[in-house]
Amino acid sequence: MGNDEQQHAMDVLSYWCAVELFSPQTWRDNQLIALSSSRNDEHRVSVAEQERLPWDGIHADLLIGPVDNERRSYTNLYNDLQSRKIYRLQTDMHARLTKPFSFAEDTENWLRAQAAKSGLDEQTITGLLGETNRLWLEVAEQPGPLPAGTELTDSMVSRLLQVVEKLSAKANRPGSACAVYRKDYDRRFARRPVHQAVKPGESKEQQEGVGRQNRWLRHERFRIAVGLSQRVVTNALLKAAKLVRELSPAEETAQDEVLQELAHRQSKRAGGPSAVASLMEFCVGDDGCLVPRSLMLSQYAKAVSCLSNHEGWPDCPAGWPHIEVFDDTESKLKSEFNRLAGEDSEDQVGPVGRYEIESLVEQVAKRMGLDDRAVSSSPLFARADGSPLIRDYVNCHLEASSESLNGEMMDSFFLEDLEDLYQNGPEIFSEPVRQYLSVGHPRRFDLQKDP
Repeated sequence: MGNDEQQHAMDVLSYWCAVELFSPQTWRDNQLIALSSSRNDEHRVSVAEQERLPWDGIHADLLIGPVDNERRSYTNLYNDLQSRKIYRLQTDMHARLTKPFSFAEDTENWLRAQAAKSGLDEQTITGLLGETNRLWLEVAEQPGPLPAGTELTDSMVSRLLQVVEKLSAKANRPGSACAVYRKDYDRRFARRPVHQAVKPGESKEQQEGVGRQNRWLRHERFRIAVGLSQRVVTNALLKAAKLVRELSPAEETAQDEVLQELAHRQSKRAGGPSAVASLMEFCVGDDGCLVPRSLMLSQYAKAVSCLSNHEGWPDCPAGWPHIEVFDDTESKLKSEFNRLAGEDSEDQVGPVGRYEIESLVEQVAKRMGLDDRAVSSSPLFARADGSPLIRDYVNCHLEASSESLNGEMMDSFFLEDLEDLYQNGPEIFSEPVRQYLSVGHPRRFDLQKDP
């Protein structure tokens, strides 16, 4: 390759590296959670929305009874149990009863309701009440109704299913014992209630092995995204370009036209005047607790931090920012997050509120050099631009159970290979790469002229 061709190839690789590094993962159009009392008219985050976090006040409404056919949707099973249930229990997301539960009263009421249809006499009813009450006391460990606040364990749910099986057979009500619960989420985050069937171990050993845990209550996750202003970052990138090389009037005009077109497309896509990119994501369970190993930092945020904290301006950095400098910081931040989330701790971790989320955002921003003090010292950021870090609100959506724990934080598949080509130069180019990067490639065309 001649000198001109080599320079062209390196310019293309440099451009591709920049695209891979500075391609933001833009927020979905989801619901916002206000963190402070200030109102942001652009995103309409109101003070009223602060009154309740999406994981506050969620209940699990558990129905247990016989059904004709278990091979139906959980929603249909729940609706069927509305009229056929023997037991109804309501718990919070820590499986603690929110209303008292009287096993003896509910059992007797159901048996007497079946007496006329099933031919149960008083002696049979009395015998069944005594037998089932003894079974229940083995796991409830206290006579009388369970008061609100009692933990509903897996062994209790398993025993209630056993009792339902026994009562259904005695009352000649064919079918299977079934337990289904419903969680009513805030409609801003879930349009429909979430239903789930409970399927504890069938053998006695499995049931006893469960002990006093409450795995019967499965937790969905709220994915929280912390934002960076793409407008502020774009302004910083433009300042960086001008510090490296002054543009000619023709280049300035062409750049302005491209930026206006990009802003128009972005506005149409995002439904607003500005778009927000993710700095990081993490998950909060519907019990309000942080989900261990759910913290992810975006590649975009690392690149922005490297750019803003580069100390050699106006000299051009060698190549593009090397975001691997954050490997150690990211590892430590994840370890600290996992500790806060209670990983490897026997102590129960409490739910998080706005203060804990704000503290987490500030801690990560400071460690990544994206806090106000670090940013203000960079020649790429002006006071008029504002902070790239968005503090007043975070984005939130309820994850479907099939979503991966990594959410939407997906780094570039190609960056490492592109940087390797850029750092080592044309000497390591294969012949296909050499042809592809050639300025005279016969199939090259201008996307702007022929979109």
